Amino acid sequence: MRTQKGALIHALRALIPAADISILHERPWHSLTFSGTQLCLSVQMQDGAWHDNAEALSQMLSEHEFDLPHQIVADIAVTQAMVVKGAHCLIIDALLLDS
Repeated sequence: MRTQKGALIHALRALIPAADISILHERPWHSLTFSGTQLCLSVQMQDGAWHDNAEALSQMLSEHEFDLPHQIVADIAVTQAMVVKGAHCLIIDALLLDS
């Protein structure tokens, strides 16, 4: 069975197949009515196709309907774009809620 974070990474790899995606950090998240996980992901690409248009990727992610088992993607956005050692890197923050 795929983990929460593994299912999201798999879904992102389907959307951005040329990207190398890794988890920078994660932490549990709770409100009065929901629980879940906050994730911060690093998305690195050599070609830089998304680096120049990080806002378009963020918009696409916010409108995308993710199909994750027992999870709802409540919020996801590109929060930073940079070039690191020649690779284009995007930071994506996501909030996954348990369903």
